[in-house]
Amino acid sequence: MKETGTTRQWMQRMTRRKFFATAGAAAAAVTTGAPLAEADNHLERLDESDPTAKALSYVHDARTVDAAKRFSDRFCNNCALFAGDADDEWAGCSIFPGKAVANEGWCSVWAQKQDS
Repeated sequence: MKETGTTRQWMQRMTRRKFFATAGAAAAAVTTGAPLAEADNHLERLDESDPTAKALSYVHDARTVDAAKRFSDRFCNNCALFAGDADDEWAGCSIFPGKAVANEGWCSVWAQKQDS
């Protein structure tokens, strides 16, 4: 697999500590069978200043993220961890249990949805 400049830059910025924190959070959500969150009306909106949100570079508006960190087509609404429909303004996320994330948000744990 050929690395692009953007991929190489991202890999250089990904510290060992951040990698394990990200991988650990994702693995915990998947292996514990953490339920995907409910509708927004039952969840508190995730604050960008939340320690976990900050560690995973979460933002409510993905368009504010430097293009070197995020591909332009990646938003919470098309992430495998987003628990709502693509048109839900806010929905749960298995990385942030009990919190709702913005439809047009993004974090560094973004994962592509599998085709059904």
